[in-house]
Amino acid sequence: MKRFKFINLVLLLFPVFLFSDTPGKSTGSVNSDTLSVVQVPPQVFVGDNAQLVLTMVPNASVGSKTITVDVVDKLPQSKAVQISRIELDPHGKNPKISIDFVAFEPGRIPLPSFEIGPYLITKQAIDVTSVLEGGQAGLETAPLEEPLLIPGSRLLLYSIIAGAVLLAALLLTGLIWGSAWYRNVQTWFRKRQVSRNLKQTLLHIEQGIAQGRNPTSDELGTLLVLLRTYIEQVIAFPCLTKTSQELLAEAGSSPFKNLILRFANLVASLDVLRFSGRIVKSLELKQLCADSRELILLMEREDIHKSQLVSGVLKRSHVLKPRENPLGGKG
Repeated sequence: MKRFKFINLVLLLFPVFLFSDTPGKSTGSVNSDTLSVVQVPPQVFVGDNAQLVLTMVPNASVGSKTITVDVVDKLPQSKAVQISRIELDPHGKNPKISIDFVAFEPGRIPLPSFEIGPYLITKQAIDVTSVLEGGQAGLETAPLEEPLLIPGSRLLLYSIIAGAVLLAALLLTGLIWGSAWYRNVQTWFRKRQVSRNLKQTLLHIEQGIAQGRNPTSDELGTLLVLLRTYIEQVIAFPCLTKTSQELLAEAGSSPFKNLILRFANLVASLDVLRFSGRIVKSLELKQLCADSRELILLMEREDIHKSQLVSGVLKRSHVLKPRENPLGGKG
């Protein structure tokens, strides 16, 4: 019985030994001859130059000479990958096989089989990424970062800008403030304000007279002060503190003789109405208001004439002749 059991075991194992492959010396398998595989760089894009490094099991038939294959006709090729160089470096503890390649398709691309030295390389593959693919394998545009500035430089920049604007404003203000144009504008505004106050005061007095109410001494004094101020601004004749007698005495030497004489008579009338103590008639007050309005009208005409001379609208000769005063005589 034991003899029949042994014969049956031999018959079962015979086909296994009959059809099994015996490994050769020059065709080492990938699983037995390759220790590790490294792709450089780890992430390879379509069209990039890259390298696959295989660390091999030492083999006695490798020798000590480096084997390099860089002739296109002797290199294995495929449509998906182009191999430009294969090198077997026997130095070191373990031989290394370097494969330089360029891939043309994304994905896991198998390398064509080749033989170098005692090694047969098969079933190797590379991982290739496309820049058009999304996810972690694709390229992503990083968000724009703000430019790095030295601490405090932003504040310094804003301070310089503010200082420059302030300096320009000060220079412009200085040029305008000291210019003749600015002085003329100031004078025009002052004359306009005095003229408006003068007309309002005279209108208030006239309305009171029309209602049967005589103006007070203070109201007549305000009218006189405004008339003095307006005359001084228009014809530059100092008359703020002068009496009617002083005005009559200086009228002859002034180029505005008739205007000064009219103003002197008006000052005398106002002084009589304010300080005489007698009852003032309504007719006298109306005449006073009429004389004041006529004097204001004459000063406005004189002011317009002076403005035309300054702006050059009215052209005159180099030697200025005294012009005729609208009241007669030379003004």
